[in-house]
Amino acid sequence: MARTRPHNATPARTPAASTHAEATGSRSGPVQERAVQTRERILQAAIEVIQTDGAANLTLDRVALKAGVSKGGFLYHFGSKDALMAGLLDETLAVLDDELDDREARFRDNDPGARGTFALAYLDYVREPYKAADDTSASILAAAALDDELLANTRATFERWQERLLRDDGLAETTGLLARIVGDGLWLIDLFGLAPPTKAERHEVLDLVSAMISADGGSDAGGVAPDRP
Repeated sequence: MARTRPHNATPARTPAASTHAEATGSRSGPVQERAVQTRERILQAAIEVIQTDGAANLTLDRVALKAGVSKGGFLYHFGSKDALMAGLLDETLAVLDDELDDREARFRDNDPGARGTFALAYLDYVREPYKAADDTSASILAAAALDDELLANTRATFERWQERLLRDDGLAETTGLLARIVGDGLWLIDLFGLAPPTKAERHEVLDLVSAMISADGGSDAGGVAPDRP
């Protein structure tokens, strides 16, 4: 699954910058690698500020200080606080994106001819309450929700997942939609601590929906992903 990067997370290259990059040739690799490392360090610093001080106290100065970069260096990678929040949201969803792909691959390996493997992976991700849905993720989403434009990439990611569930997974649309509703519902319950069900209740619901998916897809894969090697 391709990651959707915020359009303003990195500065646009000017023609002069492009010419310079072409002229320097072999140096572009190390320079780009350092830029990626700096960007990741800034994002990690922002997460640490949220963890210690809360999203309400996230400022560019605090993040730059924590990351050990100058204000100018920070603004090179993220031109505003909104751009930083978009980058944090993108990284949060990218981790989830990769995890879903990994889980779907294990279902597919277990039964190469099965349909509904993405739906099963979607539910398997929320089978146990995950630390990925932690206070930091909740703070990032809650802060982003204050600005509707920041959620554009989040909406695009969920639309892409829905397309896979409803169109690409080989299931009836209602079955794919049910998987999404149950998966998203449990994820949001975990994320914000909204009266979570007991472990037994959670597994009963997931087993029921997973059985429906397996029956719809003509698969014997079952509702639990094979163990990692």
